[in-house]
Amino acid sequence: MGKPGRQERDALHCQLKARDGSRCFYCRRNFKASPMRRKTLDHYIPYCLWQTWELDNLVLACEGCNRSKDNVLPWPLVWLLLATAPQQAHFAPAA
Repeated sequence: MGKPGRQERDALHCQLKARDGSRCFYCRRNFKASPMRRKTLDHYIPYCLWQTWELDNLVLACEGCNRSKDNVLPWPLVWLLLATAPQQAHFAPAA
């Protein structure tokens, strides 16, 4: 699925609001209490790594948090991936 049109994005906003509430996923500020905070759709796993517009990979984020996160994996996801990755044996280089 390519980038959704305006109506599809509005529907995604509504679905995410119902799922996660009306707060920024990252800073937890309420969009209603801060009307100047513009809510955006953010790909939790950056779009460059997982090119999908599925709800599983989308969160509502204020514009500042979305811009700050950019195309970086969130630390909790990095920690989870490192904790569940098979342990590799470290070998000393041959002399």
